[in-house]
Amino acid sequence: MKKLSLITATFFFCLTMAAAQTPAEQKAGELLKKASDKIKAFNTMEVDFNYIMENPHADIKESMSGKIYSKGDKYRMTVGDNIFLSDGETVWNYIDDIYEIHINTIENTEGGLSPTALLSDFENDYKSKFIKQETHNGKLVDIIDLIPVEPQSFFKYRMALDAQDQMLVYTTAYDRHDGTYTYTIEKLVPNKEIPESQFEYSQDDFPKDAEVVDMR
Repeated sequence: MKKLSLITATFFFCLTMAAAQTPAEQKAGELLKKASDKIKAFNTMEVDFNYIMENPHADIKESMSGKIYSKGDKYRMTVGDNIFLSDGETVWNYIDDIYEIHINTIENTEGGLSPTALLSDFENDYKSKFIKQETHNGKLVDIIDLIPVEPQSFFKYRMALDAQDQMLVYTTAYDRHDGTYTYTIEKLVPNKEIPESQFEYSQDDFPKDAEVVDMR
């Protein structure tokens, strides 16, 4: 009897949570689920993208090209002269502006680093809302905002998905100092054979005299 009561209570709790969602939140969840399932179905990805950082108050606008190799939790991302690397457990970030290599565990790093990272666990980490449909570079896209459940340096992410196939078109991160960081995907090649060496740390890939900051 207790088991039946627990099942009944759980059932009604789920119904209540579903009813509490607005249509915009439901639509965002459905679109993001399709996009996430599509990305997760790829064994590997090679992604070429453009990166723009803007802050009008500080009169800053920087543009760089970048590339990502990813396989499960492993990735290597280069943006200009910056390198972001993870073997699935440890993360090495080389920041060229300050000439430092930051080492951390993957659990202690914030999500949203790469254009596709937001899709990995959006259901648990973010509250999402469908904003509108619009045309971007001649392509109809669905615009969705994601708000982190836990406070982080970026208070909002905006994501554009292709309205036809839900493939990711661009993401924009918003910081608390009026800065925006936009990644626009130029090319995505799925299931390409990528050697494990791409995800392994090698000092030869980084400046030998860069300062190492171990944050683990």
